[in-house]
Amino acid sequence: MAGDNVVIVGFMGAGKSVCGRLLARRLGRCFVETDDMIVSRDGRSIPDIFRQDGEDAFRRLEGEALAALALKSGDVIATGGGLPCRDDRIEALRALGTVVWLRGDLGELLTRAERIGGRPMLERSPTEIEALYRAREPYYARAHVTVDTTGLGVDQVVARVLAALRQTHAARV
Repeated sequence: MAGDNVVIVGFMGAGKSVCGRLLARRLGRCFVETDDMIVSRDGRSIPDIFRQDGEDAFRRLEGEALAALALKSGDVIATGGGLPCRDDRIEALRALGTVVWLRGDLGELLTRAERIGGRPMLERSPTEIEALYRAREPYYARAHVTVDTTGLGVDQVVARVLAALRQTHAARV
């Protein structure tokens, strides 16, 4: 049944992938990552898509991945950082299930993202990255649940997400 997924949104470095994977394991659900969907469909890495075809082409591929998510049921879905931030995509995500925003301190998010590497968006200046974060915040803020990840480890974040999901679902029943 559509609408019973858990959808994780947030800026690069927020922990969407690592927390989503652990959350799925704790809930006994499948984990789906939109960036992985794009890579498997396109056959190239995200940095290669950005380098060869540009950001607009990547955003189109994200739209295709979002359309494919309508078939998902009961999954934990991690989106790319920019996916919710155009057109009516945040509404489409909200229709898929409970949207959780992993919010964090921008400096901490960037430190994490740089440690992992392979982020085309990190090639921008610090001022551009901060502007991008500020522009995306209103989209992320439309999530059903917000969990502040600042200073927390993966286990702590997932515990907070689980507690928030229990409260959200209790309130909906």
